Amino acid sequence: MIKILERYIAKTIILTTGLVALIVMSVLFLMSLLGEVKSIGEGDYGLREVIFYVLLRLPSELYHFSPLLILLGSIIGLSILSSYRELSVMRSSGFSVRKIMMSVLSIALLLILCISFVGEWLGPRLSYEAVVRKENAKNSGQAVVTAAGIWLHIENNFIHVRQIVDRQLLNGVTRYQFDDNHHLKAAYYAEKLSLQNNHWRMSDVVKTTFYHQHTKSTSYPELEWDLKFNANLLNIGLIDPSEMSLFKLAKFAHYLQQNELQASEYQFNFWQRVFQPVASLVMIFLAIPFVLGAFSTSAMGLRIIIGILTGFAFFILNAMLGQLCVVYQIPAILAALLPPVIFAAFGVILSNKLIRR
Repeated sequence: MIKILERYIAKTIILTTGLVALIVMSVLFLMSLLGEVKSIGEGDYGLREVIFYVLLRLPSELYHFSPLLILLGSIIGLSILSSYRELSVMRSSGFSVRKIMMSVLSIALLLILCISFVGEWLGPRLSYEAVVRKENAKNSGQAVVTAAGIWLHIENNFIHVRQIVDRQLLNGVTRYQFDDNHHLKAAYYAEKLSLQNNHWRMSDVVKTTFYHQHTKSTSYPELEWDLKFNANLLNIGLIDPSEMSLFKLAKFAHYLQQNELQASEYQFNFWQRVFQPVASLVMIFLAIPFVLGAFSTSAMGLRIIIGILTGFAFFILNAMLGQLCVVYQIPAILAALLPPVIFAAFGVILSNKLIRR
């Protein structure tokens, strides 16, 4: 009997969470599509590329809202059971509040595992592919991303960049300089290309000059970069934290620290994503006392509004702490952990009141 009730609760919550996810996904699709329409016509970026870009970005975007999705799905699912007095019948037949909570949290763990798989494995890959295709289309071949790095075509030069750290630091830069007759004049390789006092400078440089009968290589500790290029082209190589796997995100943040660059944003994003499943579990934990306790006599619409407001309060607190982490150098792990802890404490207080009733 208990197993049947647990499966019934699980089925209801899965269906309502899926419905909420479908609605939110539709809203995100339309909003993203409207946001991208203004870019149509830049290079080869047309309507087909816009739709493809938005669709590929959807799993990653949806994952950011997963705590809110699970909260609303649980509130609606439990509210449906409550409105038909099914929860009351369960409780009167010996299915206690604790068992209801355990049933809801059990199915929550399964949902969180599935969503985390999509968000952490599939989402970043699709999102990165979307950004690469978009930037390649907009730049019309002037800048192209490959598996081995980024290629830039500027005047008579072809430039390969292994990694763009940010708009002020490029790693592994190779420049091939041609004359007007398409003959290779010189090749440069620099370990780093950095922006210093509004001027680009190469570090650990090897310059190879090509003559008719021979070549000559010269090493320099530093060398002035004499080629001007549009800094907006570097956007194609900049990877947003949401487009990185957790492993790459941790590695990149560590690299920024080693080079004395600002790493707080990437560290915060890393820990925020680590605690994302915990945040989702906390949201479900909050949904149970909302329906069975504090707002048990309220209409479903009011419960949904309260759930939305709670979810947005969580996101606002998260965003605010993220900015404080960057500006005031608050430890990233503390800033990422604080919102789930605050909302979990609130959930524990409400749950204890519900159990004692």
